[in-house]
Amino acid sequence: MPKRRKVMVPRGGIQQKAEWSGSRGSYLTRISNVSRDTIEEVILRRGSSRQFERQPITLEQLSTMLRAATQGIPADFLTPHGTQLNDLYLIVNAVDGLRPGAYVYEREAGDLHLLKEGQFRNEARYLGLQQDLPGDAAADVFFLADLEAILARFGNRGYRAVQLESGIIGGKLYLAAYAQHLGATGLTFFDDDVVKFFSPHAAGKSAIFLVALGKGRKVT
Repeated sequence: MPKRRKVMVPRGGIQQKAEWSGSRGSYLTRISNVSRDTIEEVILRRGSSRQFERQPITLEQLSTMLRAATQGIPADFLTPHGTQLNDLYLIVNAVDGLRPGAYVYEREAGDLHLLKEGQFRNEARYLGLQQDLPGDAAADVFFLADLEAILARFGNRGYRAVQLESGIIGGKLYLAAYAQHLGATGLTFFDDDVVKFFSPHAAGKSAIFLVALGKGRKVT
């Protein structure tokens, strides 16, 4: 059995800590300035990447995107503030300081937990409707939610709520990516196969959204 890996993403900053349970730990360098651009400049630069370079991003960059996107949304169905309906699962293809594999982001603890280790570019490509984008991206963020519990709580409004939240979080991932001069694109997917890939951890959930992240390639 592979040892479980935990990557700490502290709430108070973007210094990272990587640990192997029962093994060793390491610390990465703190970044003082993620972006010097104004929000207006980032919004104007933002788009949807049509291609990705097969180049790594850093763990600091990935952690910054995850933290920036999950700070909470002011909404009457998300109380107390910070409540989140979508769970974020990742396929990491090329992130310096993080082994390739499938992860789940535990937002409240600020942890990335390794579900299974391995190179899953082909699986990411297949799950993203056999498009090259998720296979070439440095990391793919899949949004999954327990729709049964959400519908039981909110009725039919629950589906609209979970979709709205996923769109806002996805938009924040976009902005955090482009603020760091990276690329992002939203994609669709094979719903049941996404759940199966991340199971047993994701068993009983439904796939909602997918955002691929990485270094965009200019299309000529």
